Amino acid sequence: MNRRELIKNIAIISGGLFIGSNFLLTSCKRDDAGSMVLSEDLLKLLSEISETIIPETETVGAKATNVAQFISKVFQDIYSEEEQSQFIAALTMINDKSKELMGDDFVKLSSDKRAELINKVKNPKDKGFLAMYQIILFSYLSSEKGLQASFRYTPVPGKFIGDVPYKKGDKMYAGLNF
Repeated sequence: MNRRELIKNIAIISGGLFIGSNFLLTSCKRDDAGSMVLSEDLLKLLSEISETIIPETETVGAKATNVAQFISKVFQDIYSEEEQSQFIAALTMINDKSKELMGDDFVKLSSDKRAELINKVKNPKDKGFLAMYQIILFSYLSSEKGLQASFRYTPVPGKFIGDVPYKKGDKMYAGLNF
């Protein structure tokens, strides 16, 4: 299974259970959203972490879909103080581990070293890390470019085709044909 298939499967399995239960139900800024803001340094770090998790290959990567900017908006408008603290702690932990294990800031490492570090520090039991990982996947798959790279995209409105032939290896449909 390649990384793209893994990302797609994680997103499908996770469904609406990630990012905090209120995220998908909230259309505007939450009244109880935290007051923290991601600094430019943290945004740059988040952008590089996102690109490490979803690198540009034959399809667009996380940077090309502006994942960090989307996450920044969610961070400000949706996350509670506790969620914001956990998220920042996850970003800080990655950069601290980068300095400790690799000898430099995460953003200064080569792409191979970044991937090696992410594999060393990932911990599904760490709520902050898990939330960061899932919001990166959600942001990517919510973007038009990410959606088109991961699925056979059919824009809405459009014609509904209920019986579409499937060949092994075809991408799943997103839009009216799913």
